[in-house]
Amino acid sequence: MLGILSHLELELNATQDQEQRLEIEQCIVGARRISSTLRGLVNYARPGPLVLSKINLQRLACDTITFIEHQPMLRGKHLVNEVPTDLPHIRADANQLSQVFMNLLLNAAEATSEGGTITISASKLAYVDVIEVRVTDTGCGIPPDVLAHVFEPFFTTKRGRGTGLGLSICHAYVRSHNGEIRVDSVVEHGTTVTLTLPIRQEEGKEREEENSEIVV
Repeated sequence: MLGILSHLELELNATQDQEQRLEIEQCIVGARRISSTLRGLVNYARPGPLVLSKINLQRLACDTITFIEHQPMLRGKHLVNEVPTDLPHIRADANQLSQVFMNLLLNAAEATSEGGTITISASKLAYVDVIEVRVTDTGCGIPPDVLAHVFEPFFTTKRGRGTGLGLSICHAYVRSHNGEIRVDSVVEHGTTVTLTLPIRQEEGKEREEENSEIVV
C-alpha cells in the first residue's frame, strides 16, 4: 500500500491538469482509507504484546488533547481534562492506551455539536486497585438499537466516513489490560464511555520496560 500511495503522490506532483489532479486525489483518499481499514483490522485481530511502563494518566490525557485539539472536527468545541494530578500511576502499554484515548475523544467530538463539551475524567475506585476513566460528551447520544452493537467490528453509522473498528480496537486494547469498557448514552443528552483499568498488571505475561516512567 505504501508503494501505491508513493506512486500516486508522485503522479500528483507531476500533474498540472486540474481534472487529473482531482482523480488522483480521490485515489489517494481511497488508498489511505483502505490502509487505515487494514491496519485497524490487524490491530483488532492480533494486538501486539503489551510493553508495560509506569503511566501518568493526567499527563497522557493532556498530551492526547494537545495532539488532537486542532482537528477540524473539534472547532468550536470544548475539550476538558479533569483527570486528577494525584492519581496513582498505572502499569500499562502507553501506545495502546494513547490510541484508546484518542479514539474515544474523536468519537465524542464527531457526536458533539459546536459549542458542546467533551470531558475526560478519572478516579481511583475505593478499596480496589482500579482506576476508572470516563470520556463524556454533550452530543446527540446513541439510540438503544445502535448502542447494542457499538463494539462489533465494522459496525458503523458513519456511511463512507468510518471503518467501524475504532471502538472494537478500544475494546480489544482495554481487555488486553484485564480491564473493562462500557458505553452509557441518552439520545439528545450525550454519551459516557467508561474504562476500568487495574493499576498493576500480572507479572510474566507481557514485556516490561524496567525502571522507566512514561508520562506521554
